[in-house]
Amino acid sequence: MVEMSDGRSARRERNRDAVLDALVALTTEGDHDPSIDDIADRAGVSYRSVYRYFKDRSEMMDAATDRALAWIQPLLLNASGPVAPNDPLDHRIDSIVDARVEVYFQIADMVRQAMIQSFSNRKIDEHFRNARRMSRRQIHDRFHSELKLFTPQECELRISSIDQILSFFAIDYIVNERNHTREELERYLRGAIRAALSVPEVGT
Repeated sequence: MVEMSDGRSARRERNRDAVLDALVALTTEGDHDPSIDDIADRAGVSYRSVYRYFKDRSEMMDAATDRALAWIQPLLLNASGPVAPNDPLDHRIDSIVDARVEVYFQIADMVRQAMIQSFSNRKIDEHFRNARRMSRRQIHDRFHSELKLFTPQECELRISSIDQILSFFAIDYIVNERNHTREELERYLRGAIRAALSVPEVGT
């Protein structure tokens, strides 16, 4: 009896996850408000069963958001690439550029849709705020030996500049709106970061 109950629980969990994956996939593909029929069809479950897993659409959307963010978060944590503090500057730049660009191409579609929802979804908005804070820490740690040569205020400005260069908005504009290649994108990012770290501070 216990085994049957465990089997039903496992099947329910699998079907629930399938519904969430279907909702995330449809949203990522550009359907901002997929119907329950479309979600059920993609998940391979019945229309009625969807509401056995979630009490309403709002609860389902929140759970799908949590699932998407749980997938994105580890990618963002690793978006600075492997590096040692005493590595040459060019290697440290290459590492963070390679990592950020790779993450962009993995999550671009999902992030575009999440950004639309962030204006009305506090959880998504807070996630993006945390990601921006994490990005600044990564930049500070990665280029500390160069940044420490500037005054504190100028250091913050240089971090902000590199953070903007590497931001999703900037990369998406270059790739998605201006149709530059990945190679062109990476070349631009490397040059822009190098300039932000090497151009002398005004008045010095």
